[in-house]
Amino acid sequence: MRTLVAATDFSGSSIHAAHYAADMAGAIMADLVLFSAVPAPLPISEIPVPEAILSDMMSEAGRKLDDLKAELAARTNGKVDISTVILMGHFAEKIGQISKKYNPFAIVMGIPAGKSIGRFLSGSNTFSVIDKNPDPVLIIPEKSGFRSIAKIGLACDLEAVADTIPFKLLNDWLSAFNPSLDIIHVSRNEKDLQASEMSESIVLQNHLNKFHPVFAFLTGDNLTERLNNYGKEHKLDLLIVVPKHHSFAGLFSKKFSREIMVQPEVPVLAIHV
Repeated sequence: MRTLVAATDFSGSSIHAAHYAADMAGAIMADLVLFSAVPAPLPISEIPVPEAILSDMMSEAGRKLDDLKAELAARTNGKVDISTVILMGHFAEKIGQISKKYNPFAIVMGIPAGKSIGRFLSGSNTFSVIDKNPDPVLIIPEKSGFRSIAKIGLACDLEAVADTIPFKLLNDWLSAFNPSLDIIHVSRNEKDLQASEMSESIVLQNHLNKFHPVFAFLTGDNLTERLNNYGKEHKLDLLIVVPKHHSFAGLFSKKFSREIMVQPEVPVLAIHV
């Protein structure tokens, strides 16, 4: 049985992401875990925070989580097994404990629209989870509602794909929805494909052949914007990216991957090798 973990801080964007996760769970017959972390308050001087205050904070968050569970149970007509977990501590670290316990199909997180401080803080949490956690992280824009995932785009740079793309995990995701698949080669080089890139495209084709992938090519500058526009124009239901955590320059470095994920036009799934 697959499990989705919806991580919420009770902001509007995270509640929206929980709605998306519940709808997806119903579509793929997955269990749903609602998770929230209560940040531990900093003590003043050497005086510890009173236990009563900590207890009240946990109780309030627990009440909100139970309310959300009831809302989602009604939304899914009771067809999704929903549980709740609340822990005190740093969000990204505590969600790591949840991942070890549930081995989730994905951790689902929201990101606010616009350029608010909320977007900045939410983005920081999301990137911390992606950096510190091996499980897939599904990022839901506020305006994206779940629908059947009929078309998926895989963005890649055609470099060492056998070593940098987790094909088993990718196949698990594609098999869950049996979508059409666009492989989007992203490159700042506007010249024709190099021999090495042609070779890498054949490796991709062989691994993903049963999904009958179609190749598309985006080159030049402003690639983040162009990739987002491609998602809108080609009506992608999901864009998959594979951040290269040990790369700090070039395409699919941390910086480029974060640019894609911080202002997505469609839901973005970050997966790891």
